[in-house]
Amino acid sequence: MLTACWIPKDKDGKAISPEVVKKLPAAFRKAVQKLLAEKPLCCELCDSKFLALLDKAARKSGMDIVRWPISSREDWLSFGKVAGESMAPGAAAVLLHAWHGGYEKECVPAWDYYPVLEAVAAKHVLLYPSAALDRLHSEKRYTSELMPPTQFLHMVRGSGGDWRAAEGSRLRDVAEATAAALARLRAEAAAAGLDTKDVMLKQGLSWGGKDVLRLAPAQVLPHLQKKLLAKVPPEAASLTVLLQAKVDLVAELRWVVFEGRLRGCGWRTFEQAPRGAAIVKAGMKGEQESREALARAGLALEEGQLRHMEQEQRVKVEQVLEEAVRDAAGEVPQFLRVDLLVDRQGRAWLGERESWGADLIGGTYSQRTGAFTRHDPSRAEVASAMIARACQLLGAKPVAKAKRSLPNVQRRQRCNGKKPAAARQRTLEVRKRPAAAKQCSKRRRGA
Repeated sequence: MLTACWIPKDKDGKAISPEVVKKLPAAFRKAVQKLLAEKPLCCELCDSKFLALLDKAARKSGMDIVRWPISSREDWLSFGKVAGESMAPGAAAVLLHAWHGGYEKECVPAWDYYPVLEAVAAKHVLLYPSAALDRLHSEKRYTSELMPPTQFLHMVRGSGGDWRAAEGSRLRDVAEATAAALARLRAEAAAAGLDTKDVMLKQGLSWGGKDVLRLAPAQVLPHLQKKLLAKVPPEAASLTVLLQAKVDLVAELRWVVFEGRLRGCGWRTFEQAPRGAAIVKAGMKGEQESREALARAGLALEEGQLRHMEQEQRVKVEQVLEEAVRDAAGEVPQFLRVDLLVDRQGRAWLGERESWGADLIGGTYSQRTGAFTRHDPSRAEVASAMIARACQLLGAKPVAKAKRSLPNVQRRQRCNGKKPAAARQRTLEVRKRPAAAKQCSKRRRGA
């Protein structure tokens, strides 16, 4: 298992000395630790609590575990060399994600991340993230019939450092390509009955809504040239930017698809950020506020209407799943989250399709308790399913207690409070662990 060795950092990315943190009052120390070192940047399935669940499930199945903490480029590249050359084949959970930043928490620079991840996937069973879908989702290069009108700008950096827009084998000037994309987007948005006064800009390899913002069409090119492309790290050779029609959002319906089946769903809604500001600054509201927004819009006035609306959208979630399976060359992703944007006309558009990079659905309404607490699936269930998949793909049998029926005499002895002779002897069944696990155990490292 690969996990980040998280180090508290300040707003400029400089490591904060543990001695500085120790000098803070106890309450502040706890808050700083939680905010800077425990909360993931992108996905809750990368935190220490989920790692512990995965570790527990693996050991329960009889697996040997090797943890390889990553806190620097040297750590990451070192693992890539070992995984590709000397490590015996096995199962790997790489609890990290790519972005256009430095080595921070669970995020690794994309130019270092994917060469190593591909080397791991070529030799090992990759449990996390999805070998087939991760890059497509992280770079925001996937498509769907349910997306609002969308134009893709695939940027590539030239040898002189200047950016060009790639359209097939053709390279175009960024200003020229942007103007053409905006013209197509304006026509498609008008045909769909969507607003043409604003454009949503989404940057690939970014997390948490930090680089998703609303712009007037005239602001798009200046933003691309002066703020976005000018700040892309020099190591990055390419970048995808989405220009998308703005949906008049009421609430977002989030569905989890697990093992190919629709599971839990929940509602979220967002405040509208000012033009030019990232949506993360506007803030997200939970299930109760979303229900209230749907009621004000006249879309779901009571519980029955809300449940009916959710069930109506199942067919769209299934359609997105089918698209993801095609993108993964026929492989059904173990985990997928589909976020549908419901507008004031009750139409649902695809806002996001993510594999392991998305959080689970939590804080949804439970009919049994009447509270917003339900998780479906739970983190423990996800961890167990990942390990079960590893055992299946590796051909290993999980360790389990053998069940056998007792002869009639022994049953009578137990009913009389006597232990049968066979029960007085305790035996321990030891199952062979996969060769890959044995090899890995020799290289065990502390987390």
